Amino acid sequence: MTPQGRLLSALLGAALSANAAVVSAQAAEGEAATVPGPIVTDRPTDSASPELVPPKTFQVELGYKFTRLDAPSGRTDTQEAPDLLARFGINETVEARLTATGWSFKNVETGKEDGFNDLILGVKIALAGERGKRPKMALLADVSLPVGHPRFTDDYVIPKVLFLAAHTLTDRLGLTYNLGPSVVTRKKDSITQTDVTLNYAVALSGGVGGPFSLFGEVYGNFDFGQGFPDSHTFQVGTTILLSPVFQIDVRGGIGLVNNVPDWLVGAGLSFRLPH
Repeated sequence: MTPQGRLLSALLGAALSANAAVVSAQAAEGEAATVPGPIVTDRPTDSASPELVPPKTFQVELGYKFTRLDAPSGRTDTQEAPDLLARFGINETVEARLTATGWSFKNVETGKEDGFNDLILGVKIALAGERGKRPKMALLADVSLPVGHPRFTDDYVIPKVLFLAAHTLTDRLGLTYNLGPSVVTRKKDSITQTDVTLNYAVALSGGVGGPFSLFGEVYGNFDFGQGFPDSHTFQVGTTILLSPVFQIDVRGGIGLVNNVPDWLVGAGLSFRLPH
């Protein structure tokens, strides 16, 4: 429990620092400042919203995740932090993105491992606003770069494209869904092969009073490669909007197939700096 405690303490410290930074930035801007908000995040769900960060606005989303996988070969506990997503609004239709899971700490049957994960660079492009039965739509394109530690890298560049959509079902209830392929190169039995993986995510979310919102989500992928299994996970969680530009979240989930973690828990925070 000691590593988890240290990481959670660091996360709490980051939350307090981030909130202070936001308040200070707003005060410095004065009453004439235009404060972007309310903040809309892509965490803690796996699905990404078609909503973009406002132009010339910087948004940071980060957190901590713990997963456990019990397999015939033994148990593997994995911790990930800071699970960072940095977003910047270039203009009304384009958003730049950097995803960095950061460090992974694995406790496996054969010993402990840790290392830095791969980085992901991407853009989100607005396609259309919600109108009648037409959902709000956007396109997310990114590429994973194999720059991580040898034990935590995918070894190859992995491009991915996702179609993002969101429907407003009621005043408090919304449906978000993503669908799109990624091209994955892997090595199996000393043979390198490139396959297409179809990624998906469906999330139902809604406000439950005050700053609280709840969500439930199913996400994963269908792998069309030979000998590689599909992955499917279900998770639920809550987000708490502490101010128009500051949000915290908590989540938990379970694996629906054998090759994904049996369960996961996580927490995080997101904040937006006014321009």
